Amino acid sequence: MSGPKVVRVVTREEVIAICQGHIAALVAAFEQWQRVGKRNEIVGAEDIRLAQSRISAMGDLLAMDKFAELQKQAPLEIAFLKADMETRIERAAEKTARDRNEGKRRLRAANSLGMALSEKGFAVPPALSNPGSCSQDELQAAVAQGFALLAPSNLRGETTDRQRELAAKLGEGESHPTLADWLATQHPSAVEDPRLADLERRYEELRALDPERASKLSDRVEKVSSDRSSRRSLLIDSLALDIAAERRAATDEADAFEQLRAIEAQLKNIPTPASASQLSKIENLLSGSPTVIEISNMMATATATLQAIIQERAEQDRRSAILAGLGELGYEVKEGMQTAWVENGRVVLKSNKRPGYGVEIGGNPNSGMQLRTVGFAASADPRDAIADISAETEFCGDFSVLQAKLAASGGELVVMKALGVGTTAVKRISAVRQNEISDTNARGTAPTVRRS
Repeated sequence: MSGPKVVRVVTREEVIAICQGHIAALVAAFEQWQRVGKRNEIVGAEDIRLAQSRISAMGDLLAMDKFAELQKQAPLEIAFLKADMETRIERAAEKTARDRNEGKRRLRAANSLGMALSEKGFAVPPALSNPGSCSQDELQAAVAQGFALLAPSNLRGETTDRQRELAAKLGEGESHPTLADWLATQHPSAVEDPRLADLERRYEELRALDPERASKLSDRVEKVSSDRSSRRSLLIDSLALDIAAERRAATDEADAFEQLRAIEAQLKNIPTPASASQLSKIENLLSGSPTVIEISNMMATATATLQAIIQERAEQDRRSAILAGLGELGYEVKEGMQTAWVENGRVVLKSNKRPGYGVEIGGNPNSGMQLRTVGFAASADPRDAIADISAETEFCGDFSVLQAKLAASGGELVVMKALGVGTTAVKRISAVRQNEISDTNARGTAPTVRRS
């Protein structure tokens, strides 16, 4: 048991607001994940459905008052979405870079085949003369035609059925060249340089995340790919640094945009003039093409606005929760006591269970509230130490009940500092202004606590 104490209150409404903030951040992360995934065709309908079901599960936890579980699980879901998209981008970029290099190998092979046909005196198929202008199917058909022309049976005139039969027997067990075989015989070139391959993969990752930033470097990537000079190594190093810098900038911008969207969602949950004004500013900014600095500045302003609104609501909810709880425990609470508390810095509630005593509440609910037992008597009146201790002991019991009530609703009442019963004399109150104390003859209605 304890006497005067300093406490910190966390209301159910405050916990719900925190949980809604987690859900808003998760939704913003999902929208970013979905936006990048759809643009690069690396997420499907089933992927989206599963992600949405996990978001719905967070809403279910909130509805079931599983606040602690939600606050633990939501950040994990956000981290999963980020890691999942990173993995998908890396896989897609690797495949794109590999396919592009394979395409270049095909072109080189087609050129080589065309030259071989020309040297043998054969007519070169159009697709082999200009392979870069043909589709893969056209190129494949031309390569097959070229192989047929270079086959030994085509180096002579007409063959008889007997000659073809003999050739077939002689050719038993031999493999016939395919495009894959042809590609395998080609010597690796600069395109297959491991450092260049890694550069192209990182470029594709940037392009998947931010096509606009990547487009500024596309020409340099092509030039480096075809460069055969001694400067190629330096060009690769320089371009690698620039790609890394653009990747960091793209990630920072995406994160800032995601955070701003999360704050925007929270502001929409708290309709006030301040939130409406801030939402209008966010909408105007995002309707254009804001820079990272502009997004970051707006995020800072929006966060400050959101925190101010939350703190104001939390202060009201904390006052209301304490007054309502004490009202249920037999302390007289009447209309306007919240206002009196704000104006005077304190409020005094008389106890119906123990005449001559009550409780004084003071301080700022957002930092720390002071609660102490008080007695109504003139300072010159003789003290009754036994009655004082009994009143303090009774209030300590009431305080424990109040703690349990707040905990049951999802809130919390934490003792930051407390003195023992009888450690200090019970404060005497001889005269209190009418707006600071509850009416002894008429019990009012406890303040209404908002429920989300």
